Amino acid sequence: MNITLIGFMGTGKTAVGKRLAKRLGWRFVDVDQLIEETTRKPIAQIFAEHGEPVFRRLERRFIRHAVQERHQVIATGGGAILDPQNRSRLRASGPVICLTAKPKTILARVGRRLAARPLLSRAADPLARIRALMQERAGVYAKADWALDTTDLSVEEVVERLWEKLSPSLCQSWQYLLDHMQALAPRYGGKYVVVVENRIVASGDSQLEAYRNAPHRLTDKREAGIYYIPLPAESVTAL
Repeated sequence: MNITLIGFMGTGKTAVGKRLAKRLGWRFVDVDQLIEETTRKPIAQIFAEHGEPVFRRLERRFIRHAVQERHQVIATGGGAILDPQNRSRLRASGPVICLTAKPKTILARVGRRLAARPLLSRAADPLARIRALMQERAGVYAKADWALDTTDLSVEEVVERLWEKLSPSLCQSWQYLLDHMQALAPRYGGKYVVVVENRIVASGDSQLEAYRNAPHRLTDKREAGIYYIPLPAESVTAL
């Protein structure tokens, strides 16, 4: 199982991811950092020299490799989740959490390093550009399993809230799902399932629907996990 942090730049994915991974005793993986270390180029330089499509192909490749490991907190770039393949792989790997913040807060956090932000560096009005990009991505960000606004929270406060939300899902039921994913996909693909110990007790098109469908006599007394199962067609392996 992995935990993935998505969201717009400046929402705290890297700082929060490092602290959360430390608390869990897991590895922290920053996809953007991996790309920079491997190519030996800052992301802004990759954008300038090769264009965004090349960067997105690199991003897709590194995410594909990252999700093959387990017990990681993965932080992605702000646009990574726009790619359907990335979404499928990350959601099948474990919970996907979207960190958000108000546009003015984001600008204050990244303002000193605008030159390193290729989608903002040439904007005449960076705040307007942030708002426009956030609006474009809102529908995709909404597909995350959970969202948390970090505007008025410290890193430690964000980690604490994530811990309260996620700790009930870090259970043995996830291993059952991993072991039987291929067999379950044809029946439950594209849905959320509630798993208690070694069996699925309910399903639904959303987390809330799945939980409402679950027998309370099971979920009230036993540890349950709610997970997304990708459609068979989503489980692609090609770059």
